[in-house]
Amino acid sequence: MVQFDWLLQIQAAVFKTWQATGGKGVKIAVLDTGLDPVHPALKHLNIAGHKLNAASPGFNPSKPQLHGNGNVADAHRKRGHGTQCVSVISSKAAGSDTLVGIAPEAEVFIIKINTVDNKFFLVKDFLRGLEAAANLGVDLVVASIAYLPGDVALERIPPAEVDRVFGLLKQSGAMLLAALPNKDASQSWVGIAANSFPSLRPETINIGAVSQAMLDARKDEIDAEPGVHFMVSNVKGHFCKINGEYVQEPISSSYATYLVAGIAALYLAARKKRLGTETPALEDGDFTKGFGQRFVKLSEAPAILDNSVPGFFKKTNGVV
Repeated sequence: MVQFDWLLQIQAAVFKTWQATGGKGVKIAVLDTGLDPVHPALKHLNIAGHKLNAASPGFNPSKPQLHGNGNVADAHRKRGHGTQCVSVISSKAAGSDTLVGIAPEAEVFIIKINTVDNKFFLVKDFLRGLEAAANLGVDLVVASIAYLPGDVALERIPPAEVDRVFGLLKQSGAMLLAALPNKDASQSWVGIAANSFPSLRPETINIGAVSQAMLDARKDEIDAEPGVHFMVSNVKGHFCKINGEYVQEPISSSYATYLVAGIAALYLAARKKRLGTETPALEDGDFTKGFGQRFVKLSEAPAILDNSVPGFFKKTNGVV
């Protein structure tokens, strides 16, 4: 028995032809805290060539397949951040208690980017993971991470190196979806993308989470803010079972990013199925318009959010 089906939760934001694909034919790189490799609903992700640890000594992002069987065990303090998040996209039926993800047929590369002690994320490891993703030829990169711009300089990473890696990503045709910093209703959104890395990069598709209180207080401000592309209402979501219990938490920007990435995967899968092997590459604007076409404009967001299913919102102006 399916206890929770994400496709039912997102059906207002996608077409049935998208849902039917299951994300098949789409490649996704997940830059996060790793994966519980024996999780029954995610065991199909524990495969050779798809497990990379960008923080491990000697990792070479230019030859990622040499490291495709790395240790990606998820030891994050929040009961497995990467495991929870990727379940939104990839969970498959496993026994009587199961959660079904948005695009479980998508091919997923787990790229662990937190340090060996599982406490921190370094910019250098994020960049190595991003370069590896570009060289793997993925369609989507998902990164629920937000650094202060000063962290790049603190690690003494030259701007030219950042440009090089993002240039490789653009050349590969992959799209990067990243989480904006979490905010509460009292906090200003002015400059949120410009003051966060990788959100400040023009190549990045930025996603945040919005509560009812924030919608009431900050809707116009968020809608006008450059670098904010999509928002997801932070209703309580369901994530994979950990230690025998389903994780149920309000949707943060991390989870919102994975939700939007799952919808993007369905869109790309349907597009590939329709156009065949000669599917042309998409520009950023065409891509975001494509998968966000059924999202509601934030300026037209309902006065009262439905607290049972997440709402998906796009900016009134800008890339979408």
